[in-house]
Amino acid sequence: MRIPKIVSRRVGWVAFSGMLAWAGVAHGQNTAVPTYDFAKAPEKAKPDVEWKVQAKGGLLLTSGNSQTGSGTFAVDGTRQAGMNKLSLNAGVAYGRSRILVPVEGPGGTTELDRQNQTTTNQWRVKGRYDRFITENNSAYALGQIGADRIAGKALFGGGQAGYSRQLVKNTEHTLVAELGYDFSYESYVQSPGKVIDGVAIHSARLFVGELWSLSKETGITASGEALFNLNKEEALNAKDDTGVTKGVDAFKDTRLIGKVGVTTLLRKSLSLALGFTVRYDQNPAPLPLPSGAMPYAPRFLPFADKVDTLTEATLIYTFL
Repeated sequence: MRIPKIVSRRVGWVAFSGMLAWAGVAHGQNTAVPTYDFAKAPEKAKPDVEWKVQAKGGLLLTSGNSQTGSGTFAVDGTRQAGMNKLSLNAGVAYGRSRILVPVEGPGGTTELDRQNQTTTNQWRVKGRYDRFITENNSAYALGQIGADRIAGKALFGGGQAGYSRQLVKNTEHTLVAELGYDFSYESYVQSPGKVIDGVAIHSARLFVGELWSLSKETGITASGEALFNLNKEEALNAKDDTGVTKGVDAFKDTRLIGKVGVTTLLRKSLSLALGFTVRYDQNPAPLPLPSGAMPYAPRFLPFADKVDTLTEATLIYTFL
């Protein structure tokens, strides 16, 4: 049999009561700084080194019928020196829930008990270097490492390199397209009785990103990224839930990432960001066995869902 697929939705909310009242008095000389995953060319080359550091976080706590606790925290930093830019991003998200489960009671009856389950467990560190050759053309190199154990990935990492082109640049819009190469390595969470090897993936990368400045206080970002595997992967094939079929042909493990977000200045260095991310993995990782669960049936190995979404509401504080 095959278990129903469940789309994993991880929602991080920030306690910002009282902050919204500040939005109407945001100072005009400060601008909201939306986050984006592509290199925005400097307004002009400057010999001086410029730093920018931001921190953001969110928290969700519920009690009663739904007993959950989760939090997110991230730091973004950039160093701009003339036509050279170095960016570093790090983030972590973790959540636990006390879920009602049936247990056997006296005389063969059914009772209810709560069981602790980790529902969110992911982290990521990413560094990127951009060399702006001209105002509209640049080369980039990127390295990253992280994990998402709920999605079955004990560790993933790799690097990217390629060419970035600024297609549109005016007072309101910045449109960037990138073309390059991506190398990824994924190590999966192993289930009892199943030996799962790591997988190396060589991919072509295509990216388009838009930064839309609505005003000095508000900006919108939207982006789409596609990774097309070029090699035949020695990975378990998600089309076979027996866990027997191994091998994924080229262009059969396409990964897509879409993002949209809005950032608005609340007061001085404090901004509010709302964002939505959707990720698609054509050949997802095998699902790890839930804590405390009985082993899977023989010749049965479920896989993570192909689609993940992330909805965020966070406060951003700019230190520099």
